[in-house]
Amino acid sequence: MRFLPLAILFLTTLFVSHQARAQWIIGGFMQGHRKASLAIIGSQESYSTYFINKTETKNPNLGTVTTQALTAVGTYGLGYDLDLIVAAPYIRTEASAGYFPKQEGFQDASATLRWEAYDYKLGKKLRLSWLFAVGYSMPIQNYVNDAMVAIGRGSKNWDGRTMLHLKGKSFFITGQYGYIRRGQVTLDHVVNYYDPSQLNPNSGSKVNVPDVTEIIVRGGYVNTWLNLDVWGQQQTPYTKGTDIGPGIPFPTNAVGFTRVGATAYLRLAKQFGLTAGYNTIIDGRNVGKNSQINAGLVIGHWTANN
Repeated sequence: MRFLPLAILFLTTLFVSHQARAQWIIGGFMQGHRKASLAIIGSQESYSTYFINKTETKNPNLGTVTTQALTAVGTYGLGYDLDLIVAAPYIRTEASAGYFPKQEGFQDASATLRWEAYDYKLGKKLRLSWLFAVGYSMPIQNYVNDAMVAIGRGSKNWDGRTMLHLKGKSFFITGQYGYIRRGQVTLDHVVNYYDPSQLNPNSGSKVNVPDVTEIIVRGGYVNTWLNLDVWGQQQTPYTKGTDIGPGIPFPTNAVGFTRVGATAYLRLAKQFGLTAGYNTIIDGRNVGKNSQINAGLVIGHWTANN
């Protein structure tokens, strides 16, 4: 078991997030010792239909909500079995109708440690890895969190997950399970339209953001110059939450969704590549039924070559 003392130190220190938007960050390919990469990814997503609980709804006073983001993701191999991944997005979101003011700013910065605990050879062509990851995210700035149009929920989150990663000569499949622990947030106003004892005994303007669990399965084709994969993500509320409604704070809503997507990476040179992807929500709870396109530039070591 490599780097065990260091890994235990980190697990002890950080045990308990990984931000939902950044599902591409945590994969099964390790970065490699003292190897680094930087990805700058632009994305745009929009929805005109959203779920109240699990019922699809359109609101002419909201129109289409469009969110654009620019995210920087840095990865560094602290060891050949331990990576540090950091990310920070700048987000702008606005509605095409109504009087919801546009929101813009830095959202939540995150830092994640990924540890490849075991690596097995299966025959001559297969390798099976068992990985763990722990992360923490928090708002970079004090943005509006209780609005139909907001760039985030404003909570501080812990994320713990485990992964199994199977890689052959030209294919891979990764399955992971995660638990995201979300903290309290302070709203911009006092809440008195629902029973606070059901969500937060402290009442007032502080409310709990429901925890969630997450399952992600990703598989695809990989060679020296190209990576194509498809993936599915299911996020499920774990703790009690509310449904979208009059007087209900948005951060207390129990959010869940099923999202499917595909990602492509093209290596143009040894330390330079392009990435692009598409994903869409096919089912959800208290969330916009959005679709996203993204594209970005990756500088540095490409992890799939390990």
